[in-house]
Amino acid sequence: MQDLTDFVREYTEYYFSQVHTSLPGVVTEYNAKTRRATVQPSLKRHAGNKEYIPFPLLIDVPVQYPGTKKWTIHFPLEEGDEVAVFFSERALEEWKNVGQDGIEDPDPRRYDLCDAYCTPGLQPQEFIVADEPGLQIIHKDKFDGKLISQVLMTDNKVEMLYKEKAKVTLEDDHITAKTNKCTTDMSGEKVSLTNGKDTIKADGGSVEVSAATKALIKSPAVEITGGTFKMKGTVAPSVGPLCAIPNCLFTGAPHGGSEVAAT
Repeated sequence: MQDLTDFVREYTEYYFSQVHTSLPGVVTEYNAKTRRATVQPSLKRHAGNKEYIPFPLLIDVPVQYPGTKKWTIHFPLEEGDEVAVFFSERALEEWKNVGQDGIEDPDPRRYDLCDAYCTPGLQPQEFIVADEPGLQIIHKDKFDGKLISQVLMTDNKVEMLYKEKAKVTLEDDHITAKTNKCTTDMSGEKVSLTNGKDTIKADGGSVEVSAATKALIKSPAVEITGGTFKMKGTVAPSVGPLCAIPNCLFTGAPHGGSEVAAT
């Protein structure tokens, strides 16, 4: 009876040693055009005594990204990136070739090393910390390195950041875009652009332009329509639409002063 028990135990152990469910792995190669990777399982098998045997390289492994036929999210996989590897209940050759359903595959193997697919993101140690409350997409030069770009989405805002040099924030109907020297702000009917020295503001019907040194308009033709047109400051009336004649024909007074109005 003991012999039968030992046989059943040894057979069961052997059988389950050939059944594979999931393992962590490391990418050695990746082809973005085919979305197939070569993966080295991270763990080794215990072969008895103090011996451990590595799993073979897994070839032509489909990589699972979020997506459909019309939409996708994709990011590069590099050598050394860690993934979760899963082993299919049935053989995958035919499915790899055609996809969809109704595939007839006569191969009897199950949970085999040949039938792996993987998902990026299984990282026990070297991962980018995402500590903001919301959905984050973060790109750094390395897991603990400098920020390259980031998208943050919460219940109250959407924020995009590039190299800490450019930032766009959306909150309700308020949009702010900033660089190291310039800011654009939009809220309701209000729009403003500034570089710290010069500013353009529009507010529901009025537009204001402020220049620290000079405001210049260059065009073959300039047309200004509306009601009263006023210029304040020193006026040079020798040329232009408001005063083609330097002096008044009746009084001889110069057509200059602190304000000019015309309709």
